[in-house]
Amino acid sequence: MPAGVEPSAARSCGHCGEPLEPLSVICPRCRRLVYSDRLKSIANQAASSYSSGDREGARRAWASALALVPPSSSQADAIQRTIQQLDREIAAGPAGSLRTQLGPPPQEVPSWAKRLGPLGPVVLLILKFKWLLLFVGTKAKLLLLALTNFKMIISMAAFIGLYWALFGWWFAVGFVGSIFIHEMGHYVTVRRYGFAAEGPVFLPGLGAYVRWHGINVDPVVRSRISLAGPLFGLFASIAAYGIYFATGQAVWMAVGHVGAYINLFNLIPVAIFDGNSAMTPLGRQHRLAVLITSLAMLFITSEFMFLFIALGTGYRTFFSHDFPEKGSDSTAYYYISLLVVLGLLSWYGVHSAGGLRADLT
Repeated sequence: MPAGVEPSAARSCGHCGEPLEPLSVICPRCRRLVYSDRLKSIANQAASSYSSGDREGARRAWASALALVPPSSSQADAIQRTIQQLDREIAAGPAGSLRTQLGPPPQEVPSWAKRLGPLGPVVLLILKFKWLLLFVGTKAKLLLLALTNFKMIISMAAFIGLYWALFGWWFAVGFVGSIFIHEMGHYVTVRRYGFAAEGPVFLPGLGAYVRWHGINVDPVVRSRISLAGPLFGLFASIAAYGIYFATGQAVWMAVGHVGAYINLFNLIPVAIFDGNSAMTPLGRQHRLAVLITSLAMLFITSEFMFLFIALGTGYRTFFSHDFPEKGSDSTAYYYISLLVVLGLLSWYGVHSAGGLRADLT
């Protein structure tokens, strides 16, 4: 029997009541994890330890979860990947240690650098700059980890090439940068909660995604991860508008508007969009508030996207019946605030960019 679990806790399945063998970790009838509640508690404990900087504590928590899942399951694989990631971070040492991050002082130019001829000093400079970035705080370290993802770099280049061909260089860079910042919102938040994550991957013409691994993630935590993308995207949109005001270049007005519009689009509470997970921890009253806000913003801004958000919210309110036992007030405020601010940013771009198409062409 898994360590740390009382024998009586595994006599029958808590979901379907099926009698269980003493060492069972999965119900043979409904195929649910026997210790799902315990796994949720461990996940929260690991996230808390990781957020406070205790990598060893997070690793111990995840290691204890391995005994509660089938050895060859996807859950076990995800836990193993998380433990391996934590092992790498523990081996790297504290993020704030200059000696750990920068290594020993340089002695002389390595032989491999000499063979590169005049390119050798340039390569060494790039490597030194990379390690300096690793030292500049946890967030910079996470950013560098994402940027060194080869698959992300190739897909980003293809994405830029597509929009460069369609709308020009500056719009392509600004638009891809806005999407990258959105995805980094997910990535940074996933890592903050102690879960393993891969860098963003771009799908030219479609969007981007961040793949991450978590088991029995609390719906409120999942909603925070989902809403972090539109939040970071909101900041990117504001930055694009700021560049427009500073330079007068209309292309940045376009980047700001499109960024706000796409992040608003992601708040539709259905299917693969961020709004889907964000609405899960909301109770009926919260969802009604989101529905009313969406309809009010549709009336105020004439932004057609709010109609789709209202339709999705109406379905989740009156037909899906997936309400939690206790709704999350903070998630509702978070969701509604993003709806209002992103809606106003998108509306501003439409009503303040007269002649924008002519400027871009």
